[in-house]
Amino acid sequence: MSWHYTCNNKKFIDKIAVLREHNVSKQAVKFVTPKEFDSFDFSVEPKETLDELCTTRAWDLRKNNEKIVIWYSGGCDSHYIFTIFLKHNIKIDEIVMVKSGFKDADYEIDRYAIPFARATNIKFTVRQPDISYYEDFYINKKPMLGSAHNMWHHFRLNNHFENLKHCDIDGVANIFGKEKPTLDYINGKWYTYLLDGAVTPQPHQINFFCDDPKIHSKQSHMLMNRIEQMKQQTEYAYLTKNLFQKQDFWNRAIGRYDKDTFPVKFLSYNEQYNQKDALAIKQAPEHIVEAWKSYKHRLVEDLGSQHFNNGDPGLGTVGVFSPFFCLSDKGHKTVDDLYPDGYKT
Repeated sequence: MSWHYTCNNKKFIDKIAVLREHNVSKQAVKFVTPKEFDSFDFSVEPKETLDELCTTRAWDLRKNNEKIVIWYSGGCDSHYIFTIFLKHNIKIDEIVMVKSGFKDADYEIDRYAIPFARATNIKFTVRQPDISYYEDFYINKKPMLGSAHNMWHHFRLNNHFENLKHCDIDGVANIFGKEKPTLDYINGKWYTYLLDGAVTPQPHQINFFCDDPKIHSKQSHMLMNRIEQMKQQTEYAYLTKNLFQKQDFWNRAIGRYDKDTFPVKFLSYNEQYNQKDALAIKQAPEHIVEAWKSYKHRLVEDLGSQHFNNGDPGLGTVGVFSPFFCLSDKGHKTVDDLYPDGYKT
């Protein structure tokens, strides 16, 4: 396992476990990147195109594994991977799609992912919880499948069905569409970094984009170049800290799609939860929603509200930064190096 946490000289994958260790030991939690990142020079943009780098990676994964499984959501990240394999006739053994079990919230899988997968004639599997699964987890307090990384505690339990502890792993490349680059512009220099919540690390998970520092560097430079071409320097810092609200700009900048090749789907937010969770909550039986709220309350009592976004586990755990790898000069910094008075949004 390359991505992991450390705290008090101990190694963790489970976010809840590392937060408990932090609460007891009072030692800092660190999010550790793959060792290949340590010596990689992010200041030099790779000369190959993103398509060339990703095609090479796809062939390497095929060559070194008995079985290729792509975890496909219908979103632009996993769709890009899927099409790389298809375009170059690289064999895919299976497509896995994960639903929440609530039809209104599963529109992306139903409308985009399943029809596309079906048209390829590649074997596909849909995994999802049913109502009894929600009742057993939230009401009967059974462990069920669980989440490998324990990072997200939104209402939908689809993340349980992405847990590779319950999947074939020997000789299998389980490929996920993680993750887009995030940038920061501070003191006249560009940096790229990742948050643990974006990577959602677990053993045996292959993050197609960000596991490879060369691909991650290429995407980071593509995004940096697009920002410099399209924006004024006074806008750099604001834009980099609000990329999630600028999904279309972000995705086009890193070559995920153009206007002719991908249906652009915008996610909206209500007062608290993302669109899919809000739709699932609205559709779910009230007794299950109330049990989820009790579950969140127990998490806060156990760990403290400070470890959750806005004090609410339904919005996820507060992110932990990877090192900040400099795109302007060789080297990297920590978030504390760049923000000694605390990270500023």
